[in-house]
Amino acid sequence: MKPFATVPLQTPRSGIREIMERAAKVKEVIHLEVGQPDFPTPQHIVEATCKYLHQGYTKYVPNAGLDELREAVARYFQRTTGITTEPDNILITTGAITSCMTGLMATCDPGDQVLLPDPGWPNYEIAASLVHAKAVRYSLKPQRNFLPDMAELESLVTAKTKLLLSCSPSNPTGQVYDHDMMGKLVDFCHRHDLYLLSDEIYSQILFDTDHTSALLHDNDERTLIVSGVSKAYSMTGFRIGFTRARRDLIELGAKLQEPLTSCASGFSQMAARDALEGNQQCIGQMTAAYKRRRDIALEILREYDLYRYTPGGAFYLLVDVSASGLDGREFAFRLLDEQKVAVAPGTTFGNLSAGHVRISFAAHEDEIKEGMHRLCKMIRDRTTT
Repeated sequence: MKPFATVPLQTPRSGIREIMERAAKVKEVIHLEVGQPDFPTPQHIVEATCKYLHQGYTKYVPNAGLDELREAVARYFQRTTGITTEPDNILITTGAITSCMTGLMATCDPGDQVLLPDPGWPNYEIAASLVHAKAVRYSLKPQRNFLPDMAELESLVTAKTKLLLSCSPSNPTGQVYDHDMMGKLVDFCHRHDLYLLSDEIYSQILFDTDHTSALLHDNDERTLIVSGVSKAYSMTGFRIGFTRARRDLIELGAKLQEPLTSCASGFSQMAARDALEGNQQCIGQMTAAYKRRRDIALEILREYDLYRYTPGGAFYLLVDVSASGLDGREFAFRLLDEQKVAVAPGTTFGNLSAGHVRISFAAHEDEIKEGMHRLCKMIRDRTTT
């Protein structure tokens, strides 16, 4: 029998999923590995979902999404950025990862190079590999507070470079790009004629600063803004993401959805419409809780002399475990086996985070306290032996 396709076989699995599946087989695990809000979906959104199911939003809908949600998303971007946005600028996708996938498929040919963050969400490189693009990593070093080095980016550009991908607030660091940094990235893309895919899925989860969208600096429509309702509204299972881009790119992305997912579910789209245009207090309440949990985690790191930085958004924190003598992958699996604490191995996010693990503080405060103490004690015990 002929072999399977080479690229999927060579593409590594997400280390986050590996830990999740292993942790599912262990009893009484403290889960700090999952990038998923632990809050229930707000009740008014759940009730809206039931209403739309009863109203019959259970059939196929247009590839680009229901007009009702595209209009709501356009209003969302206009409201949050002040930039004129029409429904034709919006593509509704089956989760933000499909926005990333259709964005890469629409812009990159096989052999094109894409600049991806290191550390960065592993799914970016997986998606790039599936369109046969070459991933070139740019550094987000701890010494630079996990911010891009523009001189390094200049050195990485070649004639084959097609797209730069950024994520702010960042997964896995939680760092936020300010107005100046985002402007530099857009200007860089303009000068080198690159597309900018800006993952802004965590833009509503901020602790100490405001969010700057790449859209604010885009004067020639080269940006693709990726977002959705999964994180801010605790709707991960609804699988609703969206892309904001120029109209011809949205039309191409809609065509690409047909062989991928056809369309996102109608009832989920209508519920997302209500989430975006309904009561927004739930976002503030969840964000305040995330900030308290972040501060708890940082205080415990300080107690063990392991504090390195303060994330400004999302609900992630990279913890340096190199003093243990283990890389992030081995540390994560030993922490799960020996201490029953699940964290994401830093190795899955890139070479620069190989000596780290990522914790998610989208978990109960008591679990964060206990899990962080177990993690820090394991580093301390291995350091002193």
